[in-house]
Amino acid sequence: MTGNSPQTNGTALGVRIIGGSFLCLSIISSVIACALWNTENHTLGNNIFYYVGLFATQMLNVLIVYLMNRGITLQKAHYLQPFIICALLHLIICILLSAIFFLYVVTRATFYSVWSDLGFFFVFVILTGFWIIAISLAREYRDYVRVISFSHSELNNEEEEEEEEDVVISI
Repeated sequence: MTGNSPQTNGTALGVRIIGGSFLCLSIISSVIACALWNTENHTLGNNIFYYVGLFATQMLNVLIVYLMNRGITLQKAHYLQPFIICALLHLIICILLSAIFFLYVVTRATFYSVWSDLGFFFVFVILTGFWIIAISLAREYRDYVRVISFSHSELNNEEEEEEEEDVVISI
């Protein structure tokens, strides 16, 4: 692979880094979710359901990153699709939360201290930027894999068509 292909200019490495960052963010958010959950205020059934849900979500995220890495290794474009869908959902959530905290900053600026709301706003703006970069890198690499996976099988081979015509004419 030569030239300025995504494989040589670091897009594959960038997608792997994005996948690792995604997994780190999901682990951090799960730890924060565990820390914020007050088990004493909930029944045993709710606690079990909550922690099983967190575990299942974490396993789903691990599976998504595993598929993305396998897609890079095997050059299979459809393995990147679960990450792109998940990243789009995260992007939508971050945009909505950025809008909510922006409204909090605007409406509470005259009455209260806005530093905590402003901090949350910037966190979600940064996360929004991360998801935009993640989606664009994953899509770029997915499109690259689609191109190279079909480059070895041409649909119209002119030499074979000419030979077939010669055979038909000679018969």
